[in-house]
Amino acid sequence: MINVFHDLQILLLNIFFIFTFFFVYLKFIEKKIHQLTNKLLIFLTSGSSIVLCMTFSIQIGPGQLIDMRYVPFIVGAFYGGRRVALLLFLILITYRFGLGGSGFYINLAGSILLLISLWFMIPFFEKTVNLAKRLRYVMEVAFLSALYTGAALSLFYSEIMSIKNLISFITFIYIQVIGIILFVKFIERARNDMALATEIRKLEKLKSVSEVAASISHEVRNPLTVTRGFIQLLSDDNLTNEQKNFYISTSLEELDRAASIITDYLTFATPSLENVEMLELNKELDHIIKTVTPLALMNAVGIEIQKTEAIYIAGEREKLHQCLINLIKNSIEAMPGGGKLMLTLQELNDKVVITVADTGAGMTDEQIERLGTPYFSTKVNGTGLGTMVIFSIVKAMMGEIKVDSEIGKGTCFTILFPTVAPFHSSTEKTVD
Repeated sequence: MINVFHDLQILLLNIFFIFTFFFVYLKFIEKKIHQLTNKLLIFLTSGSSIVLCMTFSIQIGPGQLIDMRYVPFIVGAFYGGRRVALLLFLILITYRFGLGGSGFYINLAGSILLLISLWFMIPFFEKTVNLAKRLRYVMEVAFLSALYTGAALSLFYSEIMSIKNLISFITFIYIQVIGIILFVKFIERARNDMALATEIRKLEKLKSVSEVAASISHEVRNPLTVTRGFIQLLSDDNLTNEQKNFYISTSLEELDRAASIITDYLTFATPSLENVEMLELNKELDHIIKTVTPLALMNAVGIEIQKTEAIYIAGEREKLHQCLINLIKNSIEAMPGGGKLMLTLQELNDKVVITVADTGAGMTDEQIERLGTPYFSTKVNGTGLGTMVIFSIVKAMMGEIKVDSEIGKGTCFTILFPTVAPFHSSTEKTVD
């Protein structure tokens, strides 16, 4: 009973070695590598499994060892090809020779017959992508392996093949064949899952592009249609100068709106920074506040700002302005009935912390989760581009953004940028 339990432990340990190596290979290695490197890694994975399985083996007679060595040998040969099969064969017989024992030559003969079988089966395995056919090829080789081993033991070591040993051997062969089939299914399933995940990522990218393109075409078409209509009206000879000026100014406003949408799209598409310089945030915030104050007054929104001593970050001035202006405009528009907007600037743990808090309608957790995704907006006629631009610019400037919100109480955006040490440069710009 003790021997049976010990043998079972050895078999489970062998299976653990094989599973661990192939699991690591599939999860962390086989994603995006060159084909030659892939074959090398299959060789290393299978070869290591063979050595470990032969190190922890079961002795059924003088010089006769059984283990799960043929599982990684067969699986590695099928997925690595003929060259890998030959290299694994050399590892197998070399290590078996080093272990010693009278059964080496019998093992060598069986391994050669198995290698020949694999040599003819591998091309058929590589040409098919059908899982059922691949499993059939693997099963055929697995049973041939069992047949070679059983025949060798019966012919040359019949004295050790007692009823008890025969039952143990048949059980072992059965476990080995099932193990090979399960490992092949495991690898095929893992490969299919990785291929499916890759396709899903591609589809998600295409979906995002199509959603952005749809929003862009819709939003740009509206101002262009309005502009076209007013230009047609300008052909009327009975128009007064006042009407003509109104039509022209409205057309220009709509064209500016279209240009702004395109600019937002380009900023989202290419968020990289071109003209990086050192920015003093107190000055930049003063300029931004002057820009958004008219909009705040129109919406009865009071702006409060808490600044700190001079604090610097590295970034592109225009894109920083675009990011914060978009964010503040969104906060103002979230308070159509008026409210208070609080801007806070401080330094914390070598980070610049910019907080924009409003007293607007707030957002649910689901809405917060979707912020920055294409074509999502809490506004009735929004495209979501403005928020996408905010997230893109913050990421390009090595920052991060956090959102806290509560329905009926308001939303707080927290932006963190790494600080930089101030320096003086003749090329440094100032903002009036």
